[in-house]
Amino acid sequence: MTELTHEELAEIERRFENFDIDTAEVYDVDVDELPPQVVLTRAMAERELLLRQADEVMHDAIGTARAANLSWHKIGIVLGTTGEAARQRYTKHTSGSAVTRAKNGRSARGAKGRLSA
Repeated sequence: MTELTHEELAEIERRFENFDIDTAEVYDVDVDELPPQVVLTRAMAERELLLRQADEVMHDAIGTARAANLSWHKIGIVLGTTGEAARQRYTKHTSGSAVTRAKNGRSARGAKGRLSA
């Protein structure tokens, strides 16, 4: 197996930074056929995507809870932290919550099995 050049690795990184799951073509490639750097880079990109999706789910859920007048204290209990810590972390994000987007006529979540408000 040959080592990838710096330029090849930079190109792979550029492609992952600009990756759009909704327009991506799917290739059936056995992981064993790929260079280890590609496998690792792909795993990191998938991890980042999952983390972003998880954050979106949390922000939407907290926005919905706040719109239903659930206190920051109770939200903090569910999150395993204090209400103040939950408020500090999520207050700036709740304005873009599922409830706000639904009121504006937009779906809270995209396709692929996601919920709508």
